[in-house]
Amino acid sequence: MKLVSAFLFLSCCAFGQDRAAASNAEAAACGPRDMKFEVKIDRTQHPTPAPPDGKAMVYVVSQELHNTIGIDGKWAGANDRGTYFYVAIDPGEHHLCAAASYATASWTSLHSLAAKAGDTYYFLPIPIGDGGRGGRYALEQLDPDEGRYLVSKARFGSSQPR
Repeated sequence: MKLVSAFLFLSCCAFGQDRAAASNAEAAACGPRDMKFEVKIDRTQHPTPAPPDGKAMVYVVSQELHNTIGIDGKWAGANDRGTYFYVAIDPGEHHLCAAASYATASWTSLHSLAAKAGDTYYFLPIPIGDGGRGGRYALEQLDPDEGRYLVSKARFGSSQPR
């Protein structure tokens, strides 16, 4: 009986550590959970700037859901279905987060990025399996050719906190 009790106690401690580790990883990439964004679509322009000197550029394209994107613990912006946005970042190690919700479900996906000055990176947040409702959610880094293609087909969106 003591062995079973010890096992249960240690299992609970390990579960708590796993949950804390996941929470820390999410906090390092995402922004505050209570932040909501409004996305405005601008049909009059389609900017695709190159990275500013000494920076890298990150483009995020959404095809399916309203997504909120975080970088290094701060929300960088949001996009809706069929929109894209971009953000310039410093070179170095970064932690990205994509968060989405649909009806009563919500998902988070994390991605690390070793950004190099002058490079451009493209990401696509996508639900995986069961239309995202019962499956996973992923922030997929795209091949640059695919990324440029998807950006060319999307509308430019700017987001503001509500």
